[in-house]
Amino acid sequence: MIKKHSTILLTTAVLLTSLAHATAKKTAGEPEMVFQIAPYESLLNKDIQRGDKNSEAFKKIKKDWGRSSPIPLYRLKVVTFSYVDFNGKQHQNGECVVMDAVAPRVLTIFKELYKRQFPIHQAKRIEFFGADDDRSIDANNSSSYNARTNIGDSSYPSMHAYGLAIDINPVQNPFHSFKNDAAKKQGIRQTKPAAGSEQYINRRRARNDKLPGLAEGIIDIFDNNGFNTWGGDWNDPIDWQHFQTSRALANLLTVMSPQDAEVFFEMHAETPALMRTFPAKETLLIDLYQENPEKFMAIFIANPSLFSLSDKDQAIRSINKQWEKIA
Repeated sequence: MIKKHSTILLTTAVLLTSLAHATAKKTAGEPEMVFQIAPYESLLNKDIQRGDKNSEAFKKIKKDWGRSSPIPLYRLKVVTFSYVDFNGKQHQNGECVVMDAVAPRVLTIFKELYKRQFPIHQAKRIEFFGADDDRSIDANNSSSYNARTNIGDSSYPSMHAYGLAIDINPVQNPFHSFKNDAAKKQGIRQTKPAAGSEQYINRRRARNDKLPGLAEGIIDIFDNNGFNTWGGDWNDPIDWQHFQTSRALANLLTVMSPQDAEVFFEMHAETPALMRTFPAKETLLIDLYQENPEKFMAIFIANPSLFSLSDKDQAIRSINKQWEKIA
C-alpha cells in the first residue's frame, strides 16, 4: 500500500515540477513574457562572486541568514516573472523568493496578476535593500523571503523567514498598527510606509476611487493558490500588503522533504480547509511525519479529509487511528 502511494507521490511531484519550470511562450503580436523558477542559493552565490558593489553586502546577509533562517537556503526558489507597472509598462525582471514547496503556485499567482494587468511598482529581492524591510517598503517594493523575526514579537520567526509570505505594493497597501501600548490607549496608529498614509488608509474611499494596485482585488488569486491568510483581515496590525500561509502549515512543510512538501502544499491549495484545524503549537503532524514520512504521506494521499476536519480533537483521533491501521 505504501509503495503504491509512493509511486503516486513521485509522479505527482515530477509533474508539478515540470509544469512549474515552463517559461511562458510568446505569441504573435505580444511582448515576450518570463515566468520561471530557479534555485535561489546558486543565484545568490553568483551575485556574491560577481565582485560588484553588492557582493560584500550579500555575503554578509547570506552569513546572517545562515544563522537565523528557520529553513536552509537550498530550500528556497526564486520565481522570476513578468509584470506591468503603474504606467502600463511591461517588465521581465520581477523576482520573488519563496519556499520550494510553494514555488509552482507562486508562479501561478504572478501569471494571474499579469493576466489581469494588476500593476506592481517593482519586485526586487530583499537583499538589494540590505535585507532591511523598512527600506524595501519605502521603495514600494513587493517581496517575500527575509530571514527576520516577527514584527511585534521577536521570539519567533516572521512568516517571511519561511518564504511563505508575500507583500504586494506596500505604498498602496500599507502596514497600519499601534506603535506601543501608550499609542494604543490613545488610539494613535502608525502607518508604514509613510507614503501610504494619505490616499490608502481609507480603504472604502480608495476602492470607490478605483485606485490601482489595491490588494482587495487580488485576494482570490492568493486564496486559490494556498495563501489563505490576508493581513487586511487583521485588527492589529492591519497589513493590507501581506499574504501568507498558516504557521502550522509552515512548521510542517519545513520538516518535510522538498518533494513531499510540494505534494502536500498542492493538496492544501486544492483543499482550503486543509490544516486550518491545527494551531501553530500542535506538533502531532510533525511528530508523525518525522517518525515515518512514507507512512504519513500514504495516509494523507488516501485520506486528505482527515486533515481538514473542523474539530481538532476529532481530527487528531482519526489520524491516530489511521496511523495504527497501517503497518
